[in-house]
Amino acid sequence: MKIEEIITVLENVFPPQYQEGYDNAGIQILAHSGDINSCLVTLDVTEDVVNEAIRNHCGLILSHHPLIFGKGLMRVAAENYVQRIVALCIKNGISVYSAHTNCDAVLTGTIAVMCNKLQITDYQILQPAPHSDGNHGGGAIGMLPQEIPAQDFLLKVKNAFNCGAIRYTQITKPMVRKIALCPGSGSFLLSEAIAQNADVFISGDFTYHKFFDADGKILLVDIGHYESENGIKQIFNDILTKNFSNFAVKISDTNTNPIKYL
Repeated sequence: MKIEEIITVLENVFPPQYQEGYDNAGIQILAHSGDINSCLVTLDVTEDVVNEAIRNHCGLILSHHPLIFGKGLMRVAAENYVQRIVALCIKNGISVYSAHTNCDAVLTGTIAVMCNKLQITDYQILQPAPHSDGNHGGGAIGMLPQEIPAQDFLLKVKNAFNCGAIRYTQITKPMVRKIALCPGSGSFLLSEAIAQNADVFISGDFTYHKFFDADGKILLVDIGHYESENGIKQIFNDILTKNFSNFAVKISDTNTNPIKYL
């Protein structure tokens, strides 16, 4: 299988033009242009993940979070984990491709993972991108099958995403049904969730002061960045196995969450 064929399929589902301006989705490392027989899917690219790919003879790592991000890669000198990973991948002929905010921006990506875990139905984009048809943008909002006590819902969320812990604001309504959410770091969508009268807003990476912005108007729930997005590995697996029946896809066994809970 050519890596270009795999990229074409992925980019039909997660169009690269939907990524945010700060992002670096797409090819991270192109170690070769020949055929590959298998792929490892992961949330993050770590040294342990690369070693897992080596053990399983995977010629491609498909990740959600880009390996090369922010200020980019200035040199490869084994000074940090990114440089070490790049060198290790090239040495072992492993390419890396990432689908990131373009995967977050569509209803079939990380949004679908979160909604499916909570049985949220009839969900749509919470904040459509400017000049779009409304089918891509930031976050999602939808309904639970029926009202549920807020405290029970919090336990449901914790269990559904296998959270070591959740952080949340004061319960504002005894029963909840209308749920807004955003994979990853979604605090920028809190005001939109409030404006659309959501009972709950779920995301990750909320700072201390952002919790005050809930202002008694919504139940804000921080489940963690990793926890909100880790399920995308199954989506990647399903896309590749559906389109390439003779291509081996492995979901990584490596837990890449850098945060530990006590």
